[in-house]
Amino acid sequence: MTKPILLLRLSYWIAAIADFVIAILTWIPERMGVTEITYSMGLASVIAFSWGVLLLIANRKPIERKWILIPTILVVTLITIVRTSFSLEGAINFNLALLIFAILLIILMTYSYYYASKCTTSSLYNKNIANK
Repeated sequence: MTKPILLLRLSYWIAAIADFVIAILTWIPERMGVTEITYSMGLASVIAFSWGVLLLIANRKPIERKWILIPTILVVTLITIVRTSFSLEGAINFNLALLIFAILLIILMTYSYYYASKCTTSSLYNKNIANK
């Protein structure tokens, strides 16, 4: 397995597992600061689960579907910002480990996408030169 494919698959799987964990945790009312499951918790769970499935589908053709990392990076970044702002306001407990995990995941996905794009572009360039 080549390095770009390994990096992409690592990115897909780690992000998918994180999504599945989020999908499960949003169904625990006490964790969400309420006494029973709410409609918004159900929506968040479905979206997280669906995104995890999408990442596993991308894993089947990692190079061709590397573009899925762009919106995934956006989603993880926004979730990180929202979680951090709510924890700074005292609405939820601050968790340094989760913040570090999110930042490292964003870095991994960004690097994976960049590295795979660079390798794909250079291999296309080399094929064009060989064909001339």
